[in-house]
Amino acid sequence: MHIDLVNCVDRHLEKIGDNIAIIWEKDEPGTEEFITYRQLSVMINKISNVLKRHGVGKGDPVAIYLPTTPMAVAAMLACARIGAIHSVVFAGFSAGSLSDRIKDAKAETVITADEAIRGGKTIPLKTVVDEAVKLSGCVKRVFVYRRTRRDVSMTDVDFDIEKV
Repeated sequence: MHIDLVNCVDRHLEKIGDNIAIIWEKDEPGTEEFITYRQLSVMINKISNVLKRHGVGKGDPVAIYLPTTPMAVAAMLACARIGAIHSVVFAGFSAGSLSDRIKDAKAETVITADEAIRGGKTIPLKTVVDEAVKLSGCVKRVFVYRRTRRDVSMTDVDFDIEKV
């Protein structure tokens, strides 16, 4: 059975590409972001191309450890677009729980964020990922989305997803 996952966004571009696809109600009061189908398509294409450029392809497992943001949606759809298997891991799990899921999936790639904001508090996702990567022993690359733009440690397997 063939499912055309590309259609969930691309099929809307011609007629309603400038319509809102996602309304992101951020944790910060009074802030919201509107993402059109066209903008979402651009995000998906950029992430797909970054993943492919770094050797991620059809059938490769990717762990997605992101807060609830448009980037999480785009990352899932980008993986689907290139045929990568993606495992979405709740961004509140500990390093040990994340590592277990990475090992179970045999994921060589993780997509995360510098931090998440939930209930007015910042959660250091990249720090959790760093610990999980050490425990898992199978991760070759980590892509980091700059949600809060705070400085985080970047190792030799880390890439700023917006700069690659």
